[in-house]
Amino acid sequence: MRGSVLMLLVAGATLVVGGSRPVPASVRSGEAGMRPEVAADTSDPVARLEDRIAAGEHALAWDSAQGYLKSLLASLDIPESSQTLVFSRTSLQTDRIAPWAPRALYFNDDVYIGWVQESPIIEIASVDPDLGVLFYTLEQKREGPPTFTRETTTCLICHESRSVTGGIPGLMVRSVLTDRLGYPITEVHEGATTDRTPLEERWGGWYLTGSHPTMAHAGNVMSEDLFHEVSQKGRYLEEFAFRTDSGVPELSDRFYVEPYLTPHSDLVAIMVLTHQTQVHNLISLVKSEAEAALRLEEIAIRSRGDEAGTPPFPTTLARIVGPVERLLETMLFKREAPLAGPMRGSSSFTADFEALGPRDASGRSLREFDLERRLFRYPLSFLVYSEAFDALPELARTIFAARLVEVLTGADTSDDFAHLDEADRAAILAILRDTRPELIELADADPRR
Repeated sequence: MRGSVLMLLVAGATLVVGGSRPVPASVRSGEAGMRPEVAADTSDPVARLEDRIAAGEHALAWDSAQGYLKSLLASLDIPESSQTLVFSRTSLQTDRIAPWAPRALYFNDDVYIGWVQESPIIEIASVDPDLGVLFYTLEQKREGPPTFTRETTTCLICHESRSVTGGIPGLMVRSVLTDRLGYPITEVHEGATTDRTPLEERWGGWYLTGSHPTMAHAGNVMSEDLFHEVSQKGRYLEEFAFRTDSGVPELSDRFYVEPYLTPHSDLVAIMVLTHQTQVHNLISLVKSEAEAALRLEEIAIRSRGDEAGTPPFPTTLARIVGPVERLLETMLFKREAPLAGPMRGSSSFTADFEALGPRDASGRSLREFDLERRLFRYPLSFLVYSEAFDALPELARTIFAARLVEVLTGADTSDDFAHLDEADRAAILAILRDTRPELIELADADPRR
């Protein structure tokens, strides 16, 4: 089989520590050297936490085992059960990451945290409703107040890739094959890993805990050969024997797990992480394209002396419709790779995630898992409730809402959404009518009519 090994670059994986100075909450705009598109006040979860700390309304607690990690997760409402462990050396901190000392990742809907044993920093990626993904580091020192550093240049060397993030600052899930020391041998999965990636091509470079039907996959595996010993990397990859198993319940026989908050690297958490990183990137892309199109339209209106409030130009709609359609397809799990079910995580992540809701009058939620034939029982992304989605320009949200209603009501009969049967569409529509009625109502203002 052609295996694929995942490498997650998230939360400033290529940060140069000390490469930028702290950005206090009071002076987040106009910093010399800051990229123009981020030279504005931030309102992401980390910035809001900074403000609370600066105002004396909140404090982070330090402990000798993980520094600020546990308190930071609690302060940002990030569950410890979201822990996933990456053993590939895919960060600036390659000297601290290894199969015997993996990098721990934690996340919720808006924030991603990276923690490495004995590291002087915690890495953070935080989604700002207006500015997209922002990168921070938190200094791991007990003395003095917690110091968050905004990273505005070095992280984007990797985190602004046209082939992976669409050319906007974003989150990256990539494929590599690692040697026994965790060093990447070769990239094997071009572009981003998504919900469409076959299961047999996922999870390498990760420790993976949970259970699943016996199948071949790349999790919990590394090459015994070292990077420099492999000359013909393509052929080596083709011939590499990835594992076939029915899951790994715990990791204590692979490395010393005591330094970590939990002994898990949850299978379900990894699948959710893969999904939502792509949606976050596409939301940012839609926002960027829509705002650019609307700016050009505004300039044209002014130059012609036209009245404001005219219908959108066809060129404006054309520029927005494409990215919106990509976002819609991803949020509706178009061409999602089928699961070989049943898939089960090893931690409380599944229950913790589902408990967040919201639920409709029948008790249904977009956060309910299927884990037999697909990831979610009702396949519309839960990020439809996110602040980032709500911050999309109204025209983009209107077009999205109109297309979504076309699909859910059966007006769109194309093969693109044939994976949604009549029951799926009716259930998703009912959930939205109860939990996001304003989105459904927005479809009536479709400017394409």
